Formats: sequence, C-alpha cells, structure tokens
Amino acid sequence: MYKELLFLHLFFAILWVGGMIYNLVFMRPALGKVDEKCKNSVLEHTWGRFFYAVWLSIVVLFLTGMAMWHKFRPDFTNNTLFHSKLLMFAIMVINFAYIHLYLFRKKLFRSIPVLMTLNLILGILIVMVIAYIR
Repeated sequence: MYKELLFLHLFFAILWVGGMIYNLVFMRPALGKVDEKCKNSVLEHTWGRFFYAVWLSIVVLFLTGMAMWHKFRPDFTNNTLFHSKLLMFAIMVINFAYIHLYLFRKKLFRSIPVLMTLNLILGILIVMVIAYIR
C-alpha cells in the first residue's frame, strides 16, 4: 500500500511542478511574439485545463501525504523540516486558489506568472526538504 500511495503522491507532485515549469519556461516565452488576443486565448485554454489538474493534484497530494504520514512515517510528527514542508504546501494551495479563483477568472493573465513562479520555487524547496529528510 505504501508504494501505491508514494507513486500517486510523486505523480501528482510532478504533474503540478512540471506543469509550472512548462508554462513558465516554455509556453509563455514562446507566446511572446504572438498578438495579445491570440496569446490570451491560448493561455486561457491551456491554463484552464492545467488548473483543473492542479486542483486534482492538491486533493491527491493532501490525501496521500496524510495517509503516508500517519500510517507509515509517524516519526515525521516531531520533524521541524517536515512541518516547514507542510507550511510551504499550504502557502502553495492558498496562492494557487488566488491565482485560479481570482486572477484567472478576472482574466488578469499578466499577474499569474509572478505568483506561479512563487509556487514553483516553493515546490522545488519542498522536493529538496523531502529528499533531505527521507
């Protein structure tokens, strides 16, 4: 059961972090020379699909993370680094909720990459913390 939970956890973490890397490093720069109307249309359709995948990722990461913590790694209960990872995840979720529920719905596309970059940095820090404490 642990390996299945770990697979799901890693898969959805990769989906979220990898999606942010794709959006910030590849897609947005490629759209730099495209007219604004076309760029906004592509971003709206791409981010619309990606953001639903992120919501699913958040749910799966939370459920699998809690299950692995309580069932297989109760020693993390007193680990300060693990709690900092939980705090970073909470900040990522709040930040993403703001991105999707406010900025995206109001079509304020120029503000999204800045906050997405913050989430990418936090996601990379989480990977570093987990690699260190495992």
